[in-house]
Amino acid sequence: MKKSTILVAGLVGVVMTALIGPGFAAIPDDREAVMKDVMKSFKVLIGVSKSGQFDAAAVSKEASAIAANLDKFKDLFPDGSQAGDTKASPDIWKDRTGFETARNKAKEAAVNLTKINDPAAFKAAFDEQSTACKGCHDKYRAN
Repeated sequence: MKKSTILVAGLVGVVMTALIGPGFAAIPDDREAVMKDVMKSFKVLIGVSKSGQFDAAAVSKEASAIAANLDKFKDLFPDGSQAGDTKASPDIWKDRTGFETARNKAKEAAVNLTKINDPAAFKAAFDEQSTACKGCHDKYRAN
């Protein structure tokens, strides 16, 4: 009886690993895809900043996309998903509160950017977004 219990427990473990493992395996790719989308939008904002040609509709659209992606990001770091991810710092899982604070700060900066209608206010709001993103990357990105 004892051997059969051990065998069943072992089989359950193998099945659970097979079912759960692939889901976690895709999560680092999902995180990377979301960050690439953020970067696409951020590049548009960089272009607006460098060109001096303020376009409120474009800024709002790209900032909204950044905020939406950062909102998605909150669900892409479940415990156990750090294995094999070379870009996410282990500090994300060790300091979940700090990570969430940094993510929320970046998201709030993006939401603030969506409301900018004045070219003079854009620079300060864009700098706030840049600083928030950099702060999160400095602490929670491995490389």
